[in-house]
Amino acid sequence: MEKPLTKSGMLIIILASLAGLFLTYFATNNAIEAHATKSWPTTEGTIIVSEVTRSSRYVPHIVYTYTIDTMDYSSEKVGLTNYAQYKRESGARVEADKYPVNTKVTVYYNPNKVDEAILKPGIKGEHIFMSLLGLVIFLAPLIGLIYTLRKTKANA
Repeated sequence: MEKPLTKSGMLIIILASLAGLFLTYFATNNAIEAHATKSWPTTEGTIIVSEVTRSSRYVPHIVYTYTIDTMDYSSEKVGLTNYAQYKRESGARVEADKYPVNTKVTVYYNPNKVDEAILKPGIKGEHIFMSLLGLVIFLAPLIGLIYTLRKTKANA
């Protein structure tokens, strides 16, 4: 015999679904922002630092400069979200080697905040993954709740 769904069990299901809903909301907003970067204006920039650093994992560290309306700026952001971390130095080195020092690069800058710039515009795999993960976390508990309530009703 199955135990009936308790109030605390229902609360946990609702909280889990809300967490998934929040994750979906924020991930979707990040994806929309990332998509918008494709339409940002561009300028030429120059790589001034290209190295691999290590804290707990290996991270490519890229710094570049660019000029907008005679003002010089610098940035360390390759993409809108910098999540690239590697267990092995060789993985981070591959990414850093794409940006040799003194190389000219296309810099995409935010027209509303010109000190915000990136080298790789657009949506990345992590944006899609996080949105889908949020949907799964949102829907799975609700589907389980509906199944449980229907089964309880059928047994009553």
